[in-house]
Amino acid sequence: MQLDSVVIPSVRNIKYLSRACRTKSPLVFLSETNIGNLMSQAEFVHKRGKLVFADLELIGGFKPDVTGMQLLKHMYHLDGIFTTNITAAQIANELKMIVVYRLFMIDSRSLKRTANILRNNHFDAIEFLPAECGIHEIDRLSKVTDMHNYIAGGFIRDSAMIQDIFDIGISGVTTSKVDLWQ
Repeated sequence: MQLDSVVIPSVRNIKYLSRACRTKSPLVFLSETNIGNLMSQAEFVHKRGKLVFADLELIGGFKPDVTGMQLLKHMYHLDGIFTTNITAAQIANELKMIVVYRLFMIDSRSLKRTANILRNNHFDAIEFLPAECGIHEIDRLSKVTDMHNYIAGGFIRDSAMIQDIFDIGISGVTTSKVDLWQ
């Protein structure tokens, strides 16, 4: 997955799904869904030529074990996941799904822990949360991985902030603020 200054719509409310599918983003991120409506949402997005990703930790009624991950891939037809769950990410990799590792930057220990995780695992992208921390720590993290697909998410305030994020080399932004979707 290669991103190039992409604003990824994070859909928390189904009423915005159609709008998310009309953005320039090649993918739609379902950040709040449940196992009961995931299939119809994924179908809807695919019919509009977009990839479908979901937040693994926020799929209501879902268990991220081997069987659950196989269902996401083969029955629900998800193209990728956003997750903090290393085991589920490894299973998703084996299933040839696209994996975005979510890094919640709460202190310097989280950055050190992530450095170890990155050395021992493969992810297609890393999402920094909150975005403001990612902006300030991108150089440190870049030293421990050859990853180039960075995404900033959380507390995205306005289009000026999005431009600042792209200007420092972060290739994507996730936001649920509909007025910032491009």
